[in-house]
Amino acid sequence: MKLSVTLLVLINSVHSLNIPEYAEFEKGLLNDKLTLELKKAKLKKCPVDIPFTCTDEKYDGDTCCFENPGGVLLQTQFWDYYPPIGPDDMFTLHGLWSDKCDGSFEQFCDSSMEIDNVRDILKEHKEYELLEKMENVWKNYNGDDESLWKHEFNKHGTCMSTIKEKCYEGEYKKNQNVVDFFKKSVELFERLPTYKWLSDNGIIPSNEQTYSKQQIEDTLSAHFGQPVYIKCNRYQALQEVWYFYHLRGSVINGEYMPIPAMVNSQCPDEGIKFIPKRGFKPPTPPPGPNPPGKPKDGIKGYLKLENEPGCVISNGNWYTSGSCATFTLQKAEFGGYNIKSSKGYCKVSDTDGTFTCGPNVKPMQFSYNKDKDKQWISFGGESKWNADKVPGRFQQVGIRPGIDGEVVFHLYLS
Repeated sequence: MKLSVTLLVLINSVHSLNIPEYAEFEKGLLNDKLTLELKKAKLKKCPVDIPFTCTDEKYDGDTCCFENPGGVLLQTQFWDYYPPIGPDDMFTLHGLWSDKCDGSFEQFCDSSMEIDNVRDILKEHKEYELLEKMENVWKNYNGDDESLWKHEFNKHGTCMSTIKEKCYEGEYKKNQNVVDFFKKSVELFERLPTYKWLSDNGIIPSNEQTYSKQQIEDTLSAHFGQPVYIKCNRYQALQEVWYFYHLRGSVINGEYMPIPAMVNSQCPDEGIKFIPKRGFKPPTPPPGPNPPGKPKDGIKGYLKLENEPGCVISNGNWYTSGSCATFTLQKAEFGGYNIKSSKGYCKVSDTDGTFTCGPNVKPMQFSYNKDKDKQWISFGGESKWNADKVPGRFQQVGIRPGIDGEVVFHLYLS
């Protein structure tokens, strides 16, 4: 345990005066210092025999010691070159995500934990070195890095059971869990130097050279210890790498065990580009009439239920006795879509899980995904939806993501 400079100077000054009572005085100062150190907030101590998440071994103890329901941790990195983001020789940190064992996930779980100003929080905790690291490696494509940090904690950090305020003992300082979340995210990122691993094996950014999916995956898996997930963009260029873990104990100080990626890459087998961060110019479109594009205000259509009558109306309920409502899918800032009807934006309720639309729902908080081919709408990794029953005449029935109800279906945009 290190004594503060002030304390050391005070002790040395008293000692130089040769005061007989010095020994008792010094002892008192040391005891006071020890008391202050012990009172600092620390995570609860957990049993050593806690199982890893997502195994057959069950654990019904303290959720501060066992991540639940999110038993899969993902460390995600991006390679953004248009516009260029971050150092030229580094993937940037995107986030630390908590998924359920089946690959689905929760989001924005606890509004009481949400934060608004990350820089202020880090400065209040004197985490200047951490802030400097984040400003270098945790980058947002639009230049507003803090917006990304805030989004990552509010969407994912609030769903982590082991970093709640109740999981700390001692004199808890507000937002210590927030600081610890960002610390751990950066720490994991630093253990996974994706760019170095690739370049050491001859896979370097180039405007001419291309690589196979197996080259990239084998290189990263050899270092990580398990198959990883890579994602390519529309130019068949490498853009994302995801690392998957199971966890023993807390997100903050637990043991991370690498596991195989839980999703399959859609990158081509051959011809993958690794585009340098400087000097990229998008290909010139072929001559001729411009292809039809997506309207600037979003993609419009009806929300229908596959193999079921009726459709979704503007408040988010399933209805079979009237006209369908028009919904708009708007690109969300950090991926996926927001859904909006004439009533307002749409969310999945954090109380009963139902899909609902109204004026009090914030945009860009609840993001959905759309399958490009089948037009299915998914939420939190769940591609299926359910309801308790088929609506009777002039009845409205709520719908929910998942398969827990009596009626299960895919929701799609028509």
